[in-house]
Amino acid sequence: MKKTILFILVSLIIVCIFTSCSAQQKEETENSSISSTKTETNLTKADKKPTETQTQTETKKETAPEKETEKNTEPVLDNTELNMKNALFIGDSRTVGLMEYSGLSSDFFANVGMSVYNIYEKKVSVPGTGKISLNDLLSRKKYNTIYLMLGINELGYNINNTVSEYKKLVSFIKEKQPEAILFIQKNLHITKSKSDSEKYINNENINLLNSKIAEIANHRDIFCIDANSLFDNAQGALDADKTSDNVHLYARYYSEWGKWITEESKKKLGR
Repeated sequence: MKKTILFILVSLIIVCIFTSCSAQQKEETENSSISSTKTETNLTKADKKPTETQTQTETKKETAPEKETEKNTEPVLDNTELNMKNALFIGDSRTVGLMEYSGLSSDFFANVGMSVYNIYEKKVSVPGTGKISLNDLLSRKKYNTIYLMLGINELGYNINNTVSEYKKLVSFIKEKQPEAILFIQKNLHITKSKSDSEKYINNENINLLNSKIAEIANHRDIFCIDANSLFDNAQGALDADKTSDNVHLYARYYSEWGKWITEESKKKLGR
């Protein structure tokens, strides 16, 4: 009997010890599993979390505006370049009148008797520069606008030859000054009485030449302007009240012409 009781007690003690150990082992296993899970989660987050530099870079990429394609929408000239300070006028005695009486602060390569046939040999005294040829002037200085008016001294020549020489002169100017805007000015008319008495220098030939040189304009960097509307009468001839010799304007009208040239240039350039 005593042996039986002792056996039962020993068995109970062994069961208790075994149960306690199993419970402790289970708790350790669960703790280990939880710890492992936390570590794995932290590693996963660390792998996915961007660095501060990466975050800033990505934010900049998201917020930075895309660079627009540059477009050349501006005109060749701006307003300051239309004040005629950096302009050159090329012409004959009418252009000499502009130089003397218009008040334009531009350069003038002009001479009485100038024509498309002799312009390359001429040396003209340009204020602030000295006596110089057209080739040297265009090589030495850079202009934004150039105004050309020749033709009345050429009316005795074959008109087709004159037009051909005119085109060569335009090409020469553009080759020397590729960035300049060139304005071809139509020749001013003469009075009706003068025109009616002349075989070559008459308004009919002036109009024919003007129409042909106007065709040289490409309306991009070569334009044609016509100031005859300022000084003509109802008959389409130079108003006799505005000239002393039937060809050249009175001094006071050159100022009006100069102002008109400035405004007309702005219109042509969309200003």
